[in-house]
Amino acid sequence: MKVAVQGCLHGDLDEIYASVAHLEQHENVRVDLVISCGDFQAIRNAGDLNSIAVPDKYKELKGFHRYYSGEKIAPYPTLFIGGNHEASNYLWELYYGGWVAPNIYYLGCSGVVRFGGLRIAGLSGIFDSQSYRLGHFEHPPYDRGSLRTVYHVREYEVRKLLHLKERSVDVFLSHDWPRGVANCGCCNRARLLRSKPYFRQEGDRDELGSPAAARLCNRIKPGHWFSAHFHVKFPAVIHHGNSIAEDTLTARQRGGTSDVPDGWMTPEVLERLGREGGQPSGRVTDQGQTKFLALDKCLPNRDFLQILDFPEAAGPKVLEHDAEWLAIVKRLHGEMPMERRPAACATDAASCPGPTAEEVRWVASRLEAAGGAAIKDSFCRTAPTQAEYEMGARQVGHHVRNPQTLALLELLDLPYQLDRNEGMGFGGGRGHQHRQRGNQQPHRGGGWQPGPPAHLVPSAVYLNQAVMAQDQNPEAIDIDIDVGVDVGSEGPGAAPALVPAQVYLNSQAAAHDQGNPEEIDLGL
Repeated sequence: MKVAVQGCLHGDLDEIYASVAHLEQHENVRVDLVISCGDFQAIRNAGDLNSIAVPDKYKELKGFHRYYSGEKIAPYPTLFIGGNHEASNYLWELYYGGWVAPNIYYLGCSGVVRFGGLRIAGLSGIFDSQSYRLGHFEHPPYDRGSLRTVYHVREYEVRKLLHLKERSVDVFLSHDWPRGVANCGCCNRARLLRSKPYFRQEGDRDELGSPAAARLCNRIKPGHWFSAHFHVKFPAVIHHGNSIAEDTLTARQRGGTSDVPDGWMTPEVLERLGREGGQPSGRVTDQGQTKFLALDKCLPNRDFLQILDFPEAAGPKVLEHDAEWLAIVKRLHGEMPMERRPAACATDAASCPGPTAEEVRWVASRLEAAGGAAIKDSFCRTAPTQAEYEMGARQVGHHVRNPQTLALLELLDLPYQLDRNEGMGFGGGRGHQHRQRGNQQPHRGGGWQPGPPAHLVPSAVYLNQAVMAQDQNPEAIDIDIDVGVDVGSEGPGAAPALVPAQVYLNSQAAAHDQGNPEEIDLGL
């Protein structure tokens, strides 16, 4: 099974699909699934631009609204997680996951699905230490502050994912990188720093990336981990070694606190912690490995796309619910924090044992009674299309109860609580009033016939490579207020990309394409 993995999308759906189609034709392969690692920007109409965290001058409608309206249909099953530049009001409607348009599925704030025999888990958003232990207090309409925190990862989401069994996940998706991956030993850190020299201080302090994602990778040990966010292609292999209990080592390192570890349980990190007083006991043993790959954003001649082959994956090539994950959702539903204050979320191994066999059987029986595990494409519009918006239609300013979310909660026999925070006085704009909500009727609208998109071609694509390419394309990133597009020769309206001189399949070699060095503001 062939999976096309893409880095930061920034709304460029047409370009991604055209690039995949070009590579299919050029390399005589068939892609079964497209995965985006965040900054998807599912903007339905111009009104959604009020709910995306980018400077006003970079707010751009892009192409998703045509898929939302039905003018276009995604040519490949598409799965994505959220990043830090999203239409947060729309994604909150689908907190547990759902179809944002026909054939395009959002994995949710945290989630697990199956496709073609692969078990795919994901965590949306980026890590911020000040928001990590807070509840999901934000709600639309967002004020300036909540617009910048709504996409921050919460410990509650990590707690749910930590209930997954070790080595039970084939692919894990996160927007920002797991902390420590640039120091894991089996990567080309020197090349990364030549491309991104501003990462050196954070890397030396082992502060580059998300400690929450590091804990998940160390505990779950997935086969593959895909990320984006830093706009650079960076592969690594994480060898999991764990000679001492993860939480014991954390406590020693942090003086008894329950903070997440700063790095991987690799020999290199254990040695470093030993020098700092976290004396590990026993011998480091190999507990498997995770193949990590970060990709660039969608621009001409950038490494934004990778086609991977999973030859052993066997199963129906449709998205399916994961019974164990839904059992976890049901078990922890009542713990969901919704207030702007620290919430107690135990994440040690003993507190995250996973669901019982009886809980999983109950979910499986409910899925069977509902017609099976396949996720039915029950997409329903809950806001005007762009054409309707241009004619004067306006969407409601408060939270909308999406029928897909209601149906999932009914399946699991759970109460609806995504609007519970609206009466708490946090996260809304001035003058926000609690309003009566209900299911909205699907919107219908027409639209124009856009011209055919030009395809973008990544500088190199590899299948089944033993050592993945570590190409560099330095560029501008503001990690916290990252602009949606680049300006200059590669900005909006740029000419179609030229076909690269080489596109590799099953290659053992790595291309070394050159980029244009720019500055990055880490926003730290």
